[in-house]
Amino acid sequence: MSIRVLIADDHAVFRSGLKVLLEKETDIIVVGETGTGLETIKAAAQMPLDVLLLDISLPDIPGPRVAVEVFKDRPHLAVVVLTMHEDEYYLQEMLKIGVRAYVLKKSSGTDLVQAIRAAYRGESYLDPAMASNVISSYVGSSNNKRKTGRLELLTRREQEVCGLLAFGNTNGEIAGKLSISERTVESHRVNILSKLELKGRAELVRFAIDNGLAKFT
Repeated sequence: MSIRVLIADDHAVFRSGLKVLLEKETDIIVVGETGTGLETIKAAAQMPLDVLLLDISLPDIPGPRVAVEVFKDRPHLAVVVLTMHEDEYYLQEMLKIGVRAYVLKKSSGTDLVQAIRAAYRGESYLDPAMASNVISSYVGSSNNKRKTGRLELLTRREQEVCGLLAFGNTNGEIAGKLSISERTVESHRVNILSKLELKGRAELVRFAIDNGLAKFT
């Protein structure tokens, strides 16, 4: 029996390439494709499938929230995250939600196929490049506790930009959503990191979630 896979990614060309790659395997069949979070939630509830291949950055509903909604109807569905995000906090959040595998888009097709098969069997799979991150956790560290609860340091616009950055939006996407220039977005990003004494996107994601700027669940 073939492993039935639903691909959820907002880039049609990428989805097509994935379908070709996966269907070269004799035990995998792609039963559907979706480009938004809402389409994914509906498709996962209606079609017979074994594995949901889910991107974190979807245009309407963030991938983590999509996973939460899907699990409400299908708590035992195997979800494999396929993402460009190497941030440790994304990995931790997705594992806490209940996904079985986390794979980076830069990884090989072999890694992805292994992740799908492992998830289908009820096993966990972490991208080799991310596996070591499980050991060092941001969650509960005293350093990050010190950096949360400082929301008042940011202007309202900086809070908006912070939340959108945490969801994986690019400077260009944020500029379009807020009707400002990419240069202004970058300026806000630099100011956010400076004001909060954050070292990079992973700590920014952590701050945004802890302060309610980016709610995954």
